[in-house]
Amino acid sequence: MAWKEMTVEELAKSLGVDVHEVREKHRLIELIKKARKEKKMSQVQLAKRVGVTQGRIAQIESRVGTAKVALEILLSILRDLGYEYKIVAKKVA
Repeated sequence: MAWKEMTVEELAKSLGVDVHEVREKHRLIELIKKARKEKKMSQVQLAKRVGVTQGRIAQIESRVGTAKVALEILLSILRDLGYEYKIVAKKVA
């Protein structure tokens, strides 16, 4: 099955990673794409700003291999786009 045809749950299981982490990474990636476009910034401009290649930004935005992208990298890109973040832990009922 092609990775684009997989659900988040199937992707997480196939990679042996936590489904909640994959969902959160996908949410952050959507925020990165939205913020970059709102700033009318190209992938090349963002890549130069964060010190990676345009290809890497394209890869992240298309979610290729993002299950293995560290949350710190995604949060760093968001910071460079002008976002602050906080991590909140709460007990699940």
